[in-house]
Amino acid sequence: MYKKIFVVLVVAGLLLTACGGQGPSAPVEVQITLTEFGIEPSLTEFETGVPYHFVVTNAGTVEHEIMIMPPLTEDEMGMAMDMGELDEMALAMIEASELPAGATASFDYTFTEAAPAGTLEFACHTPGHYEAGMKLPIVVK
Repeated sequence: MYKKIFVVLVVAGLLLTACGGQGPSAPVEVQITLTEFGIEPSLTEFETGVPYHFVVTNAGTVEHEIMIMPPLTEDEMGMAMDMGELDEMALAMIEASELPAGATASFDYTFTEAAPAGTLEFACHTPGHYEAGMKLPIVVK
């Protein structure tokens, strides 16, 4: 009888120890460098439920912004969407006013659902930058 109780207590203790050390995980840091007219991230594949800390440096000579959002279709690119509409489409962003040449800014974001190739991208929508190719596809698994 005591042997069974002992075994149950040992197993319960091991299970509690295994679960007890699991606090919220520290965010994964992602470095992003913006240039004319490129986006150079340390990661392009992400996982749902993992917190990410994005550190964005504008290494260019003009202001840039960064958005995580669905890519624009050819039709949308020709529609001259205003910045308010683009901001509403973004999952996360740092505005151009916060990223003048030489500046670094950051934000935290946790993806909540998967995004297969072609459904999300890093993008700069400062006038003319997106059209110049300042976008980069990302994947969320």
